[in-house]
Amino acid sequence: MWHLDRLYRQSRELEQLLDLLDSHPVRIEAVQGGSFDLNRHEGRLFARQLVSFANYESAHKGARIARAQQHRAGSGLWHGRAAYGYLPGGRVHVTQSGVVQRIVDDYLVGISASTIARELTAAGLPSPTGKPSWGETTIRSILRSDRLHRRRLDRSRQAEVPGQWDPIITPDESMLIQAFLIAPRRDAARSSSSLLGGIARCSSCGNRLVAGVTSRGRRVYSCRSASEHCNAHVPDADYMNLVVESRVLAEIEQHTITSDRLADPNSLLIGLRSAREQLRTLSAAFGGGELDRPAYLDQRRHPIAAIKSHAVDLAAHSSHRLLSTGADALRQRWKTASLSFRRALICAILTASAAEDRSPAVTMLRPTVGASGSSLFKIPES
Repeated sequence: MWHLDRLYRQSRELEQLLDLLDSHPVRIEAVQGGSFDLNRHEGRLFARQLVSFANYESAHKGARIARAQQHRAGSGLWHGRAAYGYLPGGRVHVTQSGVVQRIVDDYLVGISASTIARELTAAGLPSPTGKPSWGETTIRSILRSDRLHRRRLDRSRQAEVPGQWDPIITPDESMLIQAFLIAPRRDAARSSSSLLGGIARCSSCGNRLVAGVTSRGRRVYSCRSASEHCNAHVPDADYMNLVVESRVLAEIEQHTITSDRLADPNSLLIGLRSAREQLRTLSAAFGGGELDRPAYLDQRRHPIAAIKSHAVDLAAHSSHRLLSTGADALRQRWKTASLSFRRALICAILTASAAEDRSPAVTMLRPTVGASGSSLFKIPES
């Protein structure tokens, strides 16, 4: 071997070697540091001293590196290897940053992480590992990445420090991504197989309509509660899709949400985090027997209402982001767009329509079948 301290740096590991030499005496030679006969007491004495010094050297070096890393974290400096979208040192990777921006744009308008992964795979873009396929976990890890959000954790103060490397997204986009990650699932992401499943509402009971196929092969949107008490008309899915599509393409420019009516992203993120923490605290108290069931359910109402309110405000951000693209561009994209994008556009128009009515009761407005519902998406029975 090169040197004895290259063999072992922990005293307990050396002692295991010495125990082995007691039963199997062999000679161990080192290129540097002299020759030690580990079968004799004198050689073992010098070996133990060398390993002790080597152990001290490792611990001292580790402490210096830890202090340097702590200083870099406190200063918000880049650390470690390159992350997807970046070159070593925090410089933006031109090609990969464009993919990251595409992921962010799609996610913020309401397209789910799993759908984004499928579309990137279909586009032939290599994943961060170089493989041809993307996964939902990969998309979510990029969206949650500290590198993307330009932040570092200073463990000495247990505080987040703004990163000093080049940004790919804006601060508002960063806060909206974090808010969407902890908010309830959006309507546009509720289905990947139908245009209006999970978005359309029953005209009788107000529950969500789901896509299905009758015994005769007819595609329909049906109410989940139909078997219990709802006798609503079951609309033909193809007919309903055509009507909604024609209304969307004809009236895109009539609906928008101006930026001055959008809630502050930072306030939304703080509010959602606070409400989620309240729910976790209540769950822990209920699980520990500190709250009975009636008290637990009663105290949950306020944070749940806050989360729903913030979710409506986040939907307005998605609507504004998508509709600000422009009516002509949206019509052109609709022709070749994925089902997920079309669902996101429908939700954006519905959100904008609700905001124009300026009525709290209309914030959960969805296309319905029958006499009630939005004038934009009032579907005559087929």
